[in-house]
Amino acid sequence: MKRTATLLVAALALTACTSSPPQPEQPTQYSDVQSLVAAVSKAVNEKKTYRFGIAPPTTTGGLTAPANGVVRLGDVPSIDATTKRPVQTGGKDEELRFVSTTKDSAFVKVPPVFGLPQDKPWVRLVRTDTDDFTSTMLGFYDVIYQQAVFTTYHLPVLRAGGELKLAAQTGERTRYSIAVDYKKAYDALTDEKLRNEIKLALDQGVTSSAGEIEIDGRGLPLGIKFSTQFQNTLIVDEARFTDWGTDVPIAEPAANEISPRN
Repeated sequence: MKRTATLLVAALALTACTSSPPQPEQPTQYSDVQSLVAAVSKAVNEKKTYRFGIAPPTTTGGLTAPANGVVRLGDVPSIDATTKRPVQTGGKDEELRFVSTTKDSAFVKVPPVFGLPQDKPWVRLVRTDTDDFTSTMLGFYDVIYQQAVFTTYHLPVLRAGGELKLAAQTGERTRYSIAVDYKKAYDALTDEKLRNEIKLALDQGVTSSAGEIEIDGRGLPLGIKFSTQFQNTLIVDEARFTDWGTDVPIAEPAANEISPRN
């Protein structure tokens, strides 16, 4: 009897060691753009903070330049972003840093080529100002903001004008390919600012775009990409996202670091 009991215990132990471990739960696959965007919106609003990176292909056109930084979502999203690009005609790439915690203004830390005092390298940009410097810098900032803070442009446009074409799953990652109809988006959107941006594209003959969104098993986006044909140029707008929910302090520069506008 003792030997039988010993063999039984051994057999149970062997079964426990050789049985297959439980398989991880497979991520949800969405069958339409509306449910996909709703799920992504819910997931990101629970995390609020993330890091982003933008590394545009060298073959694309437009204002896109490499950038990286952090975002904190809220009623008014905050962003701290650094980019490198020429700031003078024929000049080399210079580093610009943008910080914004409000809706209609941002701060830019400019390189020494602008001749500001070294201890006051920041300039406040306000949308009501129309000088060339403000317009140019806010143009650079807006391109980064649109890519990095995807909740304010990409997700609403996908929801309004997108049609799901393909979903491909690799492990816990799922990539969705979406055809975006700008006329459909324009008709469906209620936000006037977004409608005006879509109308600008339509007026320039851009009627559609190819969108991609890649999410992880938690429903959080790993990357969002828009590819748009404009005349003879394919413009690719892509950003990658990491470190969801981590601490990302974002603060405007101290008053004594800001140069006055003359």
